[in-house]
Amino acid sequence: MILTRTPFRLSLGGGSTDLPAYYEEHGGFIFAVTLNLYMYIGLNRPPVDQMIRLKYSDSEEVERLMDLKHNPARAALQRTGIVKQVEISSMADITGGTGLGSSASYLVGLLNALHALKGENLSRLQLAEEAFEIATEDLGLPDGKQDFYLASFGNFCVLDIATNGVVNVLPAKISRSTQETFERRTLLFNTAMRRSSTAVLAEQQDDMRAQKMDKIALKHETKRIGKEILAAFEQGNLDSFGRLMDEHWQIKRKMSDKMTNDVFDEVYEKAKQFGALGGKIIGAGGGGFFLVYCQEGSEDAVRRLFTEYKFHEVPYRVEASGTQVMLHRPREMNSI
Repeated sequence: MILTRTPFRLSLGGGSTDLPAYYEEHGGFIFAVTLNLYMYIGLNRPPVDQMIRLKYSDSEEVERLMDLKHNPARAALQRTGIVKQVEISSMADITGGTGLGSSASYLVGLLNALHALKGENLSRLQLAEEAFEIATEDLGLPDGKQDFYLASFGNFCVLDIATNGVVNVLPAKISRSTQETFERRTLLFNTAMRRSSTAVLAEQQDDMRAQKMDKIALKHETKRIGKEILAAFEQGNLDSFGRLMDEHWQIKRKMSDKMTNDVFDEVYEKAKQFGALGGKIIGAGGGGFFLVYCQEGSEDAVRRLFTEYKFHEVPYRVEASGTQVMLHRPREMNSI
């Protein structure tokens, strides 16, 4: 039996500059953090038959790998050469389609389990890149780099992405007191509006490939703001982070008409009246989680506002670790 635990992430700065269509021309920059909200993958090899069993929101049992409907699991099994006699189950603290990188956490966690089963000790960099290649090459998804790297590495994390796709992973120099202030004053709300990021990301990739200069300029601004947000964290000036997040959100809204809606715009403007300095929809936009940074003492008022809109607050802390093998217990053939 193997059990892996892989965290979800919050993108704090530079979001969407990790898309290949952008970084291949201009280089990318990401500042993000992982949370103590997790994807769990359990893996077993039942000795009774050669079947492939997969349990997620649905349940599958097939004889041939090609008959598996779950695309990421099928691709990961194909890549690792495990094509029979395996049972995989997944559980998660957060549902998919909510902007916290659940698909990447699933794929990284599954690859971690499959390589552990084979006795292979891959580096975090190798896990992240293999997951990214599966998503973009094998499955043809318009994903960026950050979700896979954050799921693999964890903690506050800086990604410097070269034009050739090589990612330099750097630790952010953030004090414990700054982290605690961030956890206390940055609130996370589930809007209960799920969406697929594929259409939003594909639109942005198409805009970059078509050399739409206004859209490229927005990405340049996003990268500049991301670097300023990192500096604000490292200097312990989180009120500056809040104001920069507001600036980022105004830019992000211009990237696609799928980014927001009237309800999100309304609650956000009211939140600023109640003391929020900045906020944004996490991930590609269009639904999922709303992140809001509050001035000292305004947290409860902002909480009440979001509750009135029936948005559920999700408590969290920073998770210092990336994907982990929590249990690896081989079957004892001679046990009593």
